[in-house]
Amino acid sequence: MSRSTKSCGLVAGCLAAVLMMLFGGKAVSQEPVAPPKVTATSVFVMNADTGQVLYAKSPHKVFRILSLTKLVTAYILVDQMGDRLSETVTIDRPHLTGGSSAGLKRLDVWTLQDLLYGMVLVSGNDASLAIADHVGHDLLARENKRGDSMKRFVEEMRSTAKALGAENAQFADPYGLSPANVATARDMGLIAAGVFTDSRLLPAWACTERTLQIDGKTRRTVTLKTSLEILAEDGVLGAKTGSHFSKGIFNLVTAWRAPNGQTIVGVVLGSTSNAARYDEMQAIMAALPQEFPPLAKPPAEDTPQDNGPACR
Repeated sequence: MSRSTKSCGLVAGCLAAVLMMLFGGKAVSQEPVAPPKVTATSVFVMNADTGQVLYAKSPHKVFRILSLTKLVTAYILVDQMGDRLSETVTIDRPHLTGGSSAGLKRLDVWTLQDLLYGMVLVSGNDASLAIADHVGHDLLARENKRGDSMKRFVEEMRSTAKALGAENAQFADPYGLSPANVATARDMGLIAAGVFTDSRLLPAWACTERTLQIDGKTRRTVTLKTSLEILAEDGVLGAKTGSHFSKGIFNLVTAWRAPNGQTIVGVVLGSTSNAARYDEMQAIMAALPQEFPPLAKPPAEDTPQDNGPACR
């Protein structure tokens, strides 16, 4: 049995078991309702702490998810290498690709922690590839196997998504360029529930800017700044977009703290524009406490207050 299978049994598997029990109707106290009017084709909003589905609109329609893929890549990184993020990766040609970039250069030396920031803050495809290559090699070594590190990592993506309850999620690469990277809004909600309640990842999502010292052939300082405007909203824990501007694909996953302190995750797939996806998520965030009054009730005064993670 691989370490992944064991860890999923302890972390992702437990979450999936709870969520599937809740979705089976044993603990959900209210049926999901239609979200506020949106252009998005699919919407899925759930309470990540209780498993209650709050809003749903065509939640089982399969979509191309693009860079939302990186939620799974980030989750696997901390699940498999969480105590080893100081390990370094020497960047080579296979890690360099087109699209969004964290600015990796051949023969750079990045830590896994810095690659995580490169993937989370600026959605670096190059950072995603470097992470997948390193983790894939590590998985093969643990299993005493030879093989393609990228293929091994993608296998891990599929098994991890399934363990989180995302039955329709499919992956062909770790960053989302392939049209074969698909999932439903419900799948992405379940994945987000795992990602945005993982204390190992929350500090990275909380960052809007990070300055890194890069070693290797071209030593330099790199400053990464997020373009995710919704991170400025009160209570937002993290967010990830998946976009293909020329094809008009605009997806967004967001997690936030409700007024009662619980973690809510929201997914909109297929919004009609970049601005629309943000407007629609903000409308959902504003409407929830009105339609689900328990979310609006502040925690008791003697309840420890969690103001969200600090960037580190």
